[in-house]
Amino acid sequence: MILLSPSRVRWLIIAALALTSLFIASLFIVQWNEDAAWARIQQRGVITFATDPTYPPFESLDANGDFFGFDIDLARAVAERMGLKAEFEAVSYDGLIGTLVVGRDDAVISAFVLQPERGKEAGFTPPYFDAGVVLVTRQTTNVRGEVQGWAEGKTLAAEYGSQGDALIRQWSRLVPALTPLASPDAASAMQAVENGQADGALVDAVTAFEFLASHTPLKIAARIADAGAPYVIAVSVKSPNLLRELTRALNEMEADGSLGALRMKWFGEAAREMMNDE
Repeated sequence: MILLSPSRVRWLIIAALALTSLFIASLFIVQWNEDAAWARIQQRGVITFATDPTYPPFESLDANGDFFGFDIDLARAVAERMGLKAEFEAVSYDGLIGTLVVGRDDAVISAFVLQPERGKEAGFTPPYFDAGVVLVTRQTTNVRGEVQGWAEGKTLAAEYGSQGDALIRQWSRLVPALTPLASPDAASAMQAVENGQADGALVDAVTAFEFLASHTPLKIAARIADAGAPYVIAVSVKSPNLLRELTRALNEMEADGSLGALRMKWFGEAAREMMNDE
């Protein structure tokens, strides 16, 4: 049996206590670094969203300076499902991710298009809206298979210089007898379809929803997979718990139809099932 001197025992006890203190402290540091935003949110009962209120109908300010729009309604609904209150800060679009990096705001909701290249700074929920290019046709038109294949022998309209126009011109080099029809704006392109001058129009989804609300002979026949613009909620890459809870709330809203109802409120019936029509 080895006997230790009183001084040696005292130093061993001090060392053990020091190691224990460091271990406990490291646990708090790791937990804080893992998701400081989520800890702050739970403590306050409030989640703060950064948004650029210059893009109606997604986000805007009314005459009293209050936020309103599709994204604002969605943020409040998501927060409610998390047992929280939603607050908003007006931030320019270019500065949205920066507010997450410095920890000023908890999340971004601002018609924010998924940016995988920002993955080292931010995490993203699944898309809740796709503002990308869609094919608008008459109600009686049946589109089967890929739109590019369906376009053989067809006339497709699009606003000149738009993404839809570029796609049609690209396809026309590969698809037999595809005729491009350049229009001065997206509404004119869809009007050409309604008038029988074109078989379909490639336009952005938001413009299509607005137009179709008062032009019932038309419908959205397909979304163009390679021309999507998925809108997501962004959080700091250091906020995995917050991201998980936001994703859960969005998935629940999609599953129970409340997200579809919110799309319909702001964009009409054509938008209700837009994420589930593939």
